[in-house]
Amino acid sequence: MMYKRGEFGVKQIKNIPLYVIIIGIVVMATVISLGTTGILLQQVIEKNERENINLRLKSTAQIAASDPIIIRGLSLNASKSDKSSVQIYAQRLANTANIDFVVVVNDDLYRLSHPNDKQIGKKFSSPQDARQTLQGKAHFSTKVGVLGLGYRYFDPVYDANHDIIGLVSVGLTEDTIARSIKTARRPIFVGLTVGLLIGIVGAIFLAKWIKKILLDMEPYVIAKKLVEKNTIENSMMEGLLAIDDQQTIIAKNMAADQLLPGIGNIGDHLPVEIFQTFFVVPEKNSDTHPNRVLFKTRAYLYSVAQLVSPAVGSLLLFRDITDFKEIVAELDGTKQYAQALRAQTHEFMNKLQAITGLIELKKYDEVNKLIPQLTSDYQQNIGYIMARVKMPVIAGFLIGKVNYAHEHEIILNIGESSCLPKLDILRREVTNIIKILGNIIDNAVDALSDSDIAQKKIDLLLRYDDEGETLVITIEDNGAGIASDQFSNILTIGFSTKGHGRGFGLTTVNAIITDHQGVFDIQSTLNIGTKVYIEYPLRSRRSM
Repeated sequence: MMYKRGEFGVKQIKNIPLYVIIIGIVVMATVISLGTTGILLQQVIEKNERENINLRLKSTAQIAASDPIIIRGLSLNASKSDKSSVQIYAQRLANTANIDFVVVVNDDLYRLSHPNDKQIGKKFSSPQDARQTLQGKAHFSTKVGVLGLGYRYFDPVYDANHDIIGLVSVGLTEDTIARSIKTARRPIFVGLTVGLLIGIVGAIFLAKWIKKILLDMEPYVIAKKLVEKNTIENSMMEGLLAIDDQQTIIAKNMAADQLLPGIGNIGDHLPVEIFQTFFVVPEKNSDTHPNRVLFKTRAYLYSVAQLVSPAVGSLLLFRDITDFKEIVAELDGTKQYAQALRAQTHEFMNKLQAITGLIELKKYDEVNKLIPQLTSDYQQNIGYIMARVKMPVIAGFLIGKVNYAHEHEIILNIGESSCLPKLDILRREVTNIIKILGNIIDNAVDALSDSDIAQKKIDLLLRYDDEGETLVITIEDNGAGIASDQFSNILTIGFSTKGHGRGFGLTTVNAIITDHQGVFDIQSTLNIGTKVYIEYPLRSRRSM
């Protein structure tokens, strides 16, 4: 497999679990931090240790230089025993002060004491430092001596007359100093090790905690899922908008911005009018079914769901259906017309089945009597409607509705004074007339179907006002009527006493008539019936 430059490294990083990366980073940071601190502390400790050594060497040298044993041993009349006592005193002082050597030298630069007895009586190995001290200058010096590289302090010895009679050299070898500094550093290394172990344990707990917060997913998986989520959301035609319980926007897609301009950005407070319009859903509407609403001259279909586990807010899915209204209108008109044709076809089938049965029974005389009778009845019905309704599409539609009502044992009467001339109107207007008539007649049929009266009837009157170019429709039934507590909701979208999925017919009729600035009046009396009066201004082709 071929990899692009840098791709292999990226894939390797992706294969490293998050907790390993976190532990590595925390441990590295701890090591660097503790290491830097340790280096600085070592420098401070070494400096302090050397200052302590200086103070210890200086104080020890001053003690030796002022001691009577040393002064007596360096005097001109000192006996051999006095000089030997100097070696004993110097060794005891060195052991007590925990230093490597205390060397006493007379003014002729001969040693009176030394850790190595063989060096007693021999010339001092650093005559330059000795002469400087015999001149009364106490000082520190680092030089290679008999015991190796050493760090020494020189202090002159005065007699009773305050004359310099010798010197004292007190010191430590560099090996001893190094061991002393190492011993002083040991607590630092212990502290750094403990700190590192605590850092590692803390890093492990931190890694597990972060992993739990990230739902046990790796960062690159989260990034991938986030990109996929945004791609899916922005590919939707529907608008998606989610808010928390404080009405703050927590998620949205591009369609939401296009369908509802001005909703704001993620983190903004949702405008009150949008919240009141879309998120405050009437209790009778279930979250699982879409609702319709008109907002700023635009019609929307939407549904709202509560965000659960945990409950943090609400989710809105919505779509602008304004542009689909004409298509919906066409489909609704087509549905009404198809229903009428189905009823008419059903009527014909019943008559054909009667004729076919008589033929199979070879009762040809009965067939000859039935056919003229059926033809006469059909021609009479068709002729009656066609004489009053000159528009073939609407006439055919009404014929189908008459048969549809007949199927439900309901008589649909077309008033004798009905008159609808052939009009040069838009096809959309024909569709609207079919929708208006179809929905009102269907509602009347539904009302009568639940009624127990003997003779169920619907009276329809169509008149055309040529002067006002207005179609006047009156439909009256003797059904159960509408209860007073339900009457105020009959034009509400989705309201119906017939169950879910109904309650759009009268709303559609009202929208059509309102759009044409017409009149839509409903009067209903319980247990007596309902009367609908409509004035529908028509838009002719000439007015376009």
